[in-house]
Amino acid sequence: MTGSENRKAFLGVRFDCCRVYVRIYKNKAGTAYVGHCPRCARRVVIPIGAGGSSDRFFVVR
Repeated sequence: MTGSENRKAFLGVRFDCCRVYVRIYKNKAGTAYVGHCPRCARRVVIPIGAGGSSDRFFVVR
């Protein structure tokens, strides 16, 4: 296994509420990326599915 295969898949998310950037990771079922703002605990869920986006970075407003 190479180093890139051993890494967890993530999305970069900037929370405008508190102006912070975090990585969010896939849930155990592999159906969505789930995370929260480390300051105010605002939750974000980005589903994984056909016809979705190929973007790796998002802004949560």
